[in-house]
Amino acid sequence: MLSASGQITPAETEADGKSLELYNATRWTELLAFCRTSFESGIDFPLLRMRAGYSAFILGNYSECLVQYKKVLKVEPANETAIYFCYLSNLLLNNSSVSRFYAAKLPEITRKYEKIKRWKLNAVQGEFSFKKTTDSLRGNAIYQRIGVNFQPGFRTDFSISGALYSQVISETAFIAVRDSDNINIAQKELYARIGFSATHNLTLTGAFHYLYTPFNNFVYDNTVAMAGIKYHSPYINIQVAGNFANLADSTFNQYDATVSTYPFGNQKLYTITRFSYANDFTFSQVAGFGIAKGIWLEANLVAGSYSKLIENDGLYVYNDIDRKKFKAGASIYAVLFRKLTASLSYTGERKLKIFTTDNFFNQHSFNASLTWNF
Repeated sequence: MLSASGQITPAETEADGKSLELYNATRWTELLAFCRTSFESGIDFPLLRMRAGYSAFILGNYSECLVQYKKVLKVEPANETAIYFCYLSNLLLNNSSVSRFYAAKLPEITRKYEKIKRWKLNAVQGEFSFKKTTDSLRGNAIYQRIGVNFQPGFRTDFSISGALYSQVISETAFIAVRDSDNINIAQKELYARIGFSATHNLTLTGAFHYLYTPFNNFVYDNTVAMAGIKYHSPYINIQVAGNFANLADSTFNQYDATVSTYPFGNQKLYTITRFSYANDFTFSQVAGFGIAKGIWLEANLVAGSYSKLIENDGLYVYNDIDRKKFKAGASIYAVLFRKLTASLSYTGERKLKIFTTDNFFNQHSFNASLTWNF
């Protein structure tokens, strides 16, 4: 049993000496293995957990580092070393909201050294997408977005963005639409999201997305409200969320369950699996691979038949007159400079034209984004 005080047993003294020897010799793999063997045999005390956590950190297994230092915090809640490595490991696992939760607990001198501020302008992002179709009655589309993320406090995260979407389509079956052979969609969007770290392993998220969609003589004020809760653990994160929308004057509710994993305890390999249910059931899978320092490849697919889908905490709203049958793509992310990250991606979609049973066509999307991290 993990103990912070009390009489030291001979076995603990021996484990302390051996682990210190391995620590001083920087034999990190052996040290981590020795600590695990000791824990399995019932030898467990905070300093041994800290050495296990540090060796895991040096070996690049940040999830294992979290496992060990969180056990230390259970018996020593004010342990500054454990708090610092929980902060740092979550940061390296891209769990920024949980990282900030631990940052609030760091001593002021550490926050100054790490340049951690209570209020922080976190990032500015620009995104551009060109969508080309193989159907002459579905014109090419352009999507543009610019967004800002900032953190007004250690436990709060806020994002806001604006987007434009434009496409010209022809669908003469829409007899109520004036000039239906030339429907000019010039959509304008506004999105806001807030996240709050309620505890060290629970994050609450809320978002609202407004889409102004002109459709010739029709104009739709589309809205999406999203609410979710996310549970964080060292190797697995689980989020459940609900999206409550009014799209084209119709109610659309979508419920999601998302599981993110770090099999090796870092971002060299990660997966994101999502199950969504609304009018239809969809399955989404993302797998990311770190192929070099600062460079990741990502593959993704969406399986299911759908015309409406909401993704990324309500940021992306797909409200199509045609039915998507399959979607898959790939992305590359690269840190160009210390603060600048760029991405390029391709997505291919197979669509079934509205009012038909066998008129399929393809859409090819090419996306680029730049993110400046402050």
